[in-house]
Amino acid sequence: MTIDPLFTLSGFAVGLIVGLTGVGGGSLMTPVLILLFGVHPATAVGTDLLCASMTKAAGTLIHGFSRTVEWRVVLRLAKGSVSATALTLSLIAWFGVNTSAINTVITGVLSLALCASGAATLITLLVVGGRLVV
Repeated sequence: MTIDPLFTLSGFAVGLIVGLTGVGGGSLMTPVLILLFGVHPATAVGTDLLCASMTKAAGTLIHGFSRTVEWRVVLRLAKGSVSATALTLSLIAWFGVNTSAINTVITGVLSLALCASGAATLITLLVVGGRLVV
């Protein structure tokens, strides 16, 4: 089994950009997987979530041992996100999976999230200290 060097180069480039800017890797790698490599949208999102969960778990351990985590806040956030995830997965299982519709939803939500992220970044760059910089 050989590894496509373009996958490695893409991972390196996204890692470098994330390290330099702090922008989330999912907002960069997921579109790369879909647009550049033709990966199925659900697979690209799932792959990104698996990778993110591993890196976030490592970060949680380090910050947990350093006592820099507000566990009450984590619990509050987890209550909402875990219950929403369980509800969403239950609804998908209940109504059945229409892969075409799910792909459309994933692509639409991803597009909106990326546009909102880009707009927020642009606004943040233009507004310095409460003043518009043009």
